[in-house]
Amino acid sequence: MAGPGRIPNQYNIIVAGEYETFDHQMPVEEFLQRLKNDSVPDEVSVVGLEEAFTDEELINELAREMDQRADDLEYQSPTIQIVVEGSFHRQGKTYDLRYDGELYSLQEIFGPQLERREQGDWITSPF
Repeated sequence: MAGPGRIPNQYNIIVAGEYETFDHQMPVEEFLQRLKNDSVPDEVSVVGLEEAFTDEELINELAREMDQRADDLEYQSPTIQIVVEGSFHRQGKTYDLRYDGELYSLQEIFGPQLERREQGDWITSPF
């Protein structure tokens, strides 16, 4: 069984310091390029999403590429952690990321199937 924050075939969105992360870490911009090139590692921690929210064009491109590559990722079955600074805030049926006094919609990137795991700061979303 996969440990907390490490479920394969899903995005594991975790708060920095709450769970063990993978040694292989990359910024959001590199992850976006890896998606485009179909070269996502088997285990990776993506960092800096909270800062990326300030660049609407980057967020839109990331969401679009993640959606387009969903089938490829399901077939490859990597374990992807999205490591964020801040905290999660429930907003109706979805979750936002609270960072630096702002709320950012996680649904905008990951879609509506966000699921909170355990009692800690860990949310999953299928590819």
